[in-house]
Amino acid sequence: MTDHLNHSFRDLSILLKGFCRLLNNPLIQTYLPGSCKKIGFYQELLILFWKFCDRNKKFLYYVLKSGEILDIIVPILYFLNDARSDTSKIGLMHIGIFILLLLSGERNFGVRLNKPYITRIPMNIPIFTGTHADLLIIVFHKIIVSAHQRLQPLYDCLLTIIVNISPYLKSLSMVSSNKLIHLLEAFSTPWFLFAASDNHNLVFFLLEAFNNLIQYQFDGNANLIYSIIRKRQIFFTLSNLPSDTQTISKFGIKSINSTSSSLKNSSPNKSERKQTIFRTNSKSNTDDESIINREISQQSIIETTNDPMITTLAETP
Repeated sequence: MTDHLNHSFRDLSILLKGFCRLLNNPLIQTYLPGSCKKIGFYQELLILFWKFCDRNKKFLYYVLKSGEILDIIVPILYFLNDARSDTSKIGLMHIGIFILLLLSGERNFGVRLNKPYITRIPMNIPIFTGTHADLLIIVFHKIIVSAHQRLQPLYDCLLTIIVNISPYLKSLSMVSSNKLIHLLEAFSTPWFLFAASDNHNLVFFLLEAFNNLIQYQFDGNANLIYSIIRKRQIFFTLSNLPSDTQTISKFGIKSINSTSSSLKNSSPNKSERKQTIFRTNSKSNTDDESIINREISQQSIIETTNDPMITTLAETP
């Protein structure tokens, strides 16, 4: 179908407006019950949009140049945030992230994200004042800290998207800046870095994003610079990370022994071990960070009551 498409601006405009109208359907809020009928084929719609962008480069470039691209991004972020805890919607998560990854490879995508985020949609995220880039980072942080086992292969894609857009983000809010620092703090702990051979990639992506933001958008990102300076000990510790085999083995053995001794009658999977990273680090945050991340802390308190693994990891240096 895309091979024989007449590439006139009118045709492309009709396609894009149709996608925007259907994707924004669940975000419509009215005071009249039943006045707006919800559609139920969002995953199929996202697959169709992805195929159009992947096979038809003229349509992709038109989307990126159009001001309506944000009307595509916001619903996708809404779907990702809504589906992160539902295992039956893992396919929707994949296709949504793949679309964002495809779009993030283009400069116009990162530039468009600097537009202020004014329209409020019902999502379980912290209240913030900022841009669409802040919304994207906050939703990605929410997905990662959920630490569902089937979402772990997507961590690289999520952080790659942040790296791709980082050279163009002019003014990150304090909330999104703290979310990025929180991820680095969690992923840079020695016992997590040495737990698997590819865990260091997550730290690399975050450091690359910080480097791009400082190098290209230093003047406008005062909140991020302040967060980095306030948490500079994370970077000092990371720069002095031991690299000898004996120390690495010690961290690996200590992590295995502490986990096995605390959970004798259960076998925690990888997602459970990763989830404790964020629960432990959120407890050690300062007062302002705990206020910013209060929804994560409250959820972790409820879920981790009487969990011996949390006690073990809290004692890990």
